[in-house]
Amino acid sequence: MALAIARQAVFLENSHNTTILLKLLNSTTTSLSKTQQAHSQIITTGLFTHTYFTTKLLSLYANGQYFSQATLLLDSIPNPDIFSFTTLISACSKSHQYNHVFCAFRQMLCFGFLPDKYIFPSVIKACSGISALGIGRQVHSFVSVTGFGLDTFVQSSLVHMYVKCGEMNDAHRVFDRMLDKSVVCWSALVAGYARNGYIDKAKDKNGLFYESLVMLQKMHLEGFKPDGTTISCVLSVVGDLEGLEMGIQIHGYVLKQALQSDKWVVSALLDMYGKCRCPSAMMRVFNELPQMEVASCNALVAGLSRNGLVEDALNVFKHFKEKKIELNVVSWTSMIASCTQNGKDIEALQLFREMQLSGVKPNAVTIPCLLPACANIAALMHGKAAHCFSIRKGISSDVYVGSALIDMYGKCGRIVDSRHCFDRLPTQNLVCWNAIMCGYAMHGMAREAIGIFNLMQENGHKPDFISFTCVLSACCQGGLTEEGLQYFEKMSEEYGIKARMEHYACITTLLSRAGRLQEAYDMIKEMPFEPDACVWGALLSSCRVHGNVSLGEVAAEKLFKLEPSNAGNYVLLSNIYATKGMWKEVNRVRDAMSSMGLTKNPGCSWIEIKNKVYTLLAGDRSHPQMAQIIERLERLNMEMKKSGYLPDTNFVLQDVEQQDKENILCGHSEKLAVGLGLLCTPPGSALRVIKNLRICGDCHSVIKFISMYEKREIFVRDTNRFHHFKDGMCSCGDYW
Repeated sequence: MALAIARQAVFLENSHNTTILLKLLNSTTTSLSKTQQAHSQIITTGLFTHTYFTTKLLSLYANGQYFSQATLLLDSIPNPDIFSFTTLISACSKSHQYNHVFCAFRQMLCFGFLPDKYIFPSVIKACSGISALGIGRQVHSFVSVTGFGLDTFVQSSLVHMYVKCGEMNDAHRVFDRMLDKSVVCWSALVAGYARNGYIDKAKDKNGLFYESLVMLQKMHLEGFKPDGTTISCVLSVVGDLEGLEMGIQIHGYVLKQALQSDKWVVSALLDMYGKCRCPSAMMRVFNELPQMEVASCNALVAGLSRNGLVEDALNVFKHFKEKKIELNVVSWTSMIASCTQNGKDIEALQLFREMQLSGVKPNAVTIPCLLPACANIAALMHGKAAHCFSIRKGISSDVYVGSALIDMYGKCGRIVDSRHCFDRLPTQNLVCWNAIMCGYAMHGMAREAIGIFNLMQENGHKPDFISFTCVLSACCQGGLTEEGLQYFEKMSEEYGIKARMEHYACITTLLSRAGRLQEAYDMIKEMPFEPDACVWGALLSSCRVHGNVSLGEVAAEKLFKLEPSNAGNYVLLSNIYATKGMWKEVNRVRDAMSSMGLTKNPGCSWIEIKNKVYTLLAGDRSHPQMAQIIERLERLNMEMKKSGYLPDTNFVLQDVEQQDKENILCGHSEKLAVGLGLLCTPPGSALRVIKNLRICGDCHSVIKFISMYEKREIFVRDTNRFHHFKDGMCSCGDYW
């Protein structure tokens, strides 16, 4: 002891040594080696027993984020005081080292020290950081019994903690007890209500979304000025509620407070006007910007896309590129998603290619946005390329990427690859299960879809309304009428899921395809809500298949009122009349279409050849290889006639001569696509065709023959399902 005191005396007498040590200890940042040098001097000079020096040293370790060394130092101090623990806990909390916070807090309590108003906020922040609600409640109780329950900083920390953990009632109770409410607390509460709100409750003025707007009003009335963060959160709520009037008022406040230069506020305004379907107001906000910024550009593109103005969004995006704005991964991903969701699939693929050429790296959000475009037009090679990219980047096991891959392979006719992707996922959520079930349904593999439905439940996943849509669709495609009806009943009785419009549409199709059209119509009349166009469309389509004129007219009249500008409904009714030779009625329907300015959507098919997607229209002769395609199809037609096949001209719904009918059949888009595939691919290779309409019976028979004669597998996806043609047979069993 005497020796230690002598060392201290000698060291302290040397003012130079003292100055250097104090300068080092008072430094805000220093290297680990310098800190350890100071630590060594304190030990060798016997100053380790001085709390002042050890606390300073502890702060130096903690501020440099050398938390392991700081913890070891604290453990070695013989008599630490409250300041030692305060220093370490505060530093660890600031650096988000929340586990170290809890360890130091526990150690402090073991030494018998009670936390104060400086320690509690740091510990509460740690609870918030890892959403440790249970520990947070315990700390809150500790706050109350130690008498710090009315301290402003402690209360503010508790409000933030409860907001972060989603416990808005508790947050509001603490807030109401505060004597000195700050802008920060008001903002936290408003943002919390916005983040944790529910749209359906909010619209009834009985939910957390609506409460966030009420809190904003109270905040303003009590003299507090909401900042940019608060305004941004509330604008997001207003957009979700489509509360345009409130949004305009908040916009006015933004202008009065000169917050229009805040990039987050501007982005929130653009987002709000986009959600409120006011693209003109959105454009005005954007045009008033002093300079374009990438977050605002992203919000504008998303808003235009949300309002169906995808062409405008593409033009704006092109303009941003020309202006050399540094577009980020969000910009590109948003534009790709917009194209995919609005039928611009080829443009989406082009954008993905441009994105990589520009040096922006796609991420785990980009790939799921791109893959539906590949699926929509059966661009299998592009889909495979995206799959390879995800493997190289290590994101193929991401559940969202995985579910998109399952969907893409299923829609490209590769159901086996789809199942492989499903099986290789380390974890499967409900989206993945529904995706593989939907794939099996689309391929007419009803038993496999039902097997997945059962396996999903065995693995602990409860089916949702989408799961039942998939299984009902599978029963439709597989002709499992009675089983489908049983699942429909179980959905509400055993699973508590109320039937939605899409479920009734499936049951309508299920009954109608089985020829039970009257039952389908009776069920529609008993629906608990008004049937929409999907339900009536399912009945009309089946009336076309079965030639039921009376029910077809009923369904068509309903559809004319629901979708007056949908030419497809008029065409279906016209086709029903045509199959019965009712040409006067056919002309009446076509005249009605003409007077309304409606034109029939032409049959359109897509086929991918050597990484390029080709589009062929029914009756179109503009393709450079059309002469060769027609010649190849006519040769096949001759071979078919030798085999006893005669063209089924009942599918030509025009009052023309027999030879003209055969020529029209030859020009159907799916036949043209298959003909192009035969010309441009090696013998024996598979062909994959997508059609925008239901495949006609004649084309179905022809492609069955071609698959046998050319020894090819041919996959055709129409609006209903996939048809796998092989060796003269189709996977649908001629039931579609």
